[in-house]
Amino acid sequence: AQVTRLTERSHGLTNFLWSRKRAVEDVTLRQKAVSLEKELWEKAVEKREDVDDLTLCFRYDEELSVVYMAARLAGGYAAVRRALNEITKRDPAFAPKSLLDFGSGLGTVVWASHSCWSNTLKEMVCVDSSGPMNILAERLLKGDDERAEPHIQQVYFRQFLPVSPKVQFDLVVAAFTLSELPSVKEREDAVLTLWRKTSSYLVLVENGTKEGHKILMEARDTILKKQETTVYDSRPASVFAPCPHELICPKLAREPVIPCNFQQLYQPLPLPGTEKFSYLILTRAEPAVVNTLDWARLIAPVQRRTRHVHCRMCCSDGQLQHVVVTARKHSRDAYRCARSSDWGDWLPIFPKVTEDDQSGSE
Repeated sequence: AQVTRLTERSHGLTNFLWSRKRAVEDVTLRQKAVSLEKELWEKAVEKREDVDDLTLCFRYDEELSVVYMAARLAGGYAAVRRALNEITKRDPAFAPKSLLDFGSGLGTVVWASHSCWSNTLKEMVCVDSSGPMNILAERLLKGDDERAEPHIQQVYFRQFLPVSPKVQFDLVVAAFTLSELPSVKEREDAVLTLWRKTSSYLVLVENGTKEGHKILMEARDTILKKQETTVYDSRPASVFAPCPHELICPKLAREPVIPCNFQQLYQPLPLPGTEKFSYLILTRAEPAVVNTLDWARLIAPVQRRTRHVHCRMCCSDGQLQHVVVTARKHSRDAYRCARSSDWGDWLPIFPKVTEDDQSGSE
């Protein structure tokens, strides 16, 4: 499709998706929000001709699907690939044969999964309610020639999930999808359905905003704490990544709330940017696979200074810790490890230190 003002409109769509909030559950608040949104919307329409693109919300037609591709293809792929890399690094024996992508959009999950397990994946089911989006995803698999064979085989596009609750997939992914569901109840039902269809790993990815982080923590609590009426797979859920624990997220317990997110650099389309995202991976694997070491997760960029390094971590005891690592206090090997690590990496946990040890120039 020929799209006018593609760069401008892709930036507008990105900003809209990034700033989106979860739907308000209370009826009164919802009415007030709708009234205020209508008022602001009318003012915005007077200033911008292309605002009506966003009124389509997520009913993607052919043209808006192309805008979404320009806005989100590269960044979405980078975030999903980074999350899947957690599994390849920590469970190298995992060799999935089947994949379910819920809310598949442009098919970025297929591309990212294929780059990790191209030798073993034999069935990839993509579910998206948008027919035009499915068509565009299929065209991307074929490249310039619509009559050519897809670059990735055994990819099947559907508009609805498989009906049977007993059908499971080795890997189930929902990337930037839960935030599109309009209520807590619908997100809860979707997460439980996806977990029932998971035989090994469930990967959830959202925007790296407060809303995206809270949506993932809702999903985490739903799977870990909700008891389903009918259980088809009795193996319990464990948090695989990024959390080093299954306690209350310490970032949600602090004011002001700062989302737990990570940043992935990538080579973009002509539209520049980096991708900030949050993710959650749950698994039915044995505990030995999940928690092999008592390590911590780096939750902020490592600040490298002269002869010391600032590391901010989420630890296995459910606490946040800021450690200033030096060769003298923590050993040369620990200092080199910290200095070469980055935001999102695992790090061997350091003994808790005193306030004096925490000091250091920023």
